[in-house]
Amino acid sequence: MSNQFVNEWLQKLKDYWINKDIDGVMSLFEKITFYQETPFMEAYTTIEEIKEDWQGIKDTVIQDIIFNVLAIDNNTVIVNWNLKQNDNEYNGIYEIKFDNELNCISFRSWEMANEE
Repeated sequence: MSNQFVNEWLQKLKDYWINKDIDGVMSLFEKITFYQETPFMEAYTTIEEIKEDWQGIKDTVIQDIIFNVLAIDNNTVIVNWNLKQNDNEYNGIYEIKFDNELNCISFRSWEMANEE
């Protein structure tokens, strides 16, 4: 898996997110078998659950999304993400796994604690 592929995939995610294109986002997760927004909640088991969760972006004002690839190990990618929305800042880590055909099959996210 190349750094170029990963950055192009993340750019699509960012573009779909900023443009509130939920169908576009879902196109990235068509082959997903595991999707978890945070380890403190149950993982989604269907694409419908993931799509329902993404509906929330319709009500947000997104100022910026920045992705920084930290590691690529075979078909697993670790990404640091930073999100500015609704005048709040969030950051965390994604673990994204792809199959041999480069379809996203697993997506996990951890949000970092923000120090006030």
